[in-house]
Amino acid sequence: MLERGGSGTGEGADPMGYEISVRELGAARLAGVLHRGDYRKLGSSFERLRELLGPGDWAQVRRAAAVGHDNPRRTAEADLRAHACVLVTEAFALRPPFEEIRYPAGRYAVMLLRGPCDQLPEAGRGFIEDWLAASGEMAAGPAPYEVYLNDPRDTPPAELLTEVRLPLV
Repeated sequence: MLERGGSGTGEGADPMGYEISVRELGAARLAGVLHRGDYRKLGSSFERLRELLGPGDWAQVRRAAAVGHDNPRRTAEADLRAHACVLVTEAFALRPPFEEIRYPAGRYAVMLLRGPCDQLPEAGRGFIEDWLAASGEMAAGPAPYEVYLNDPRDTPPAELLTEVRLPLV
């Protein structure tokens, strides 16, 4: 795994196509719709999310995001909970069925994954189980959240960029 602050190029690069750094991030406000079941089917919840966003909402949307609340290796598939989200400004008018999820400003371990989203489960396990244990850092408690830096509808899978942001103590 990468050393803290590894660059993903040259020394410290990970062959799986991701890099990890520790950095300060601002607070994040997410508006999401609840998804239950297989995380690989979260796409249907993103479609629902897009349908629920009105024309006036898009000016307040910054990026797509997701939160997987449960560990699929410890939780039965039918009981898995996630939110398909958008990262929004404070001006976004929250209303049902949107649920608000907030992350505080602070230190985060950030994994940048290059490539298809189907790599996320394996990369995420390496990030949480291997890198975190070896780094000397401690998770702050809330589940990490994913931020999609480009759109799979108009970006080739090999060029997709996803950040997984893990709050640290």
